[in-house]
Amino acid sequence: LSGAKTRLPWLIRRNGLHCCRAGSLLVSLRMLYLVFCRIAEWLTLFPETSAAKDVEILVLRHENAVLRRANPRPRLDWADRGLRSAP
Repeated sequence: LSGAKTRLPWLIRRNGLHCCRAGSLLVSLRMLYLVFCRIAEWLTLFPETSAAKDVEILVLRHENAVLRRANPRPRLDWADRGLRSAP
């Protein structure tokens, strides 16, 4: 297509840059899809019962306990304690 002058309706050239109407359409569709997904998530959380919330809290507490066992707190030695107590 070096010498051919073809004009595509979805491709516009402005200031040496190619702007694509199809690209903006895809961005718009993607945005609508993300908004729809977020609204669907909110609607699924709305009718949640207190029992389901309690189960979720228990699962998160268990996950937190497992992560604490995997990465325990570092023990402070005398130099660390002295550094923390200094003003």
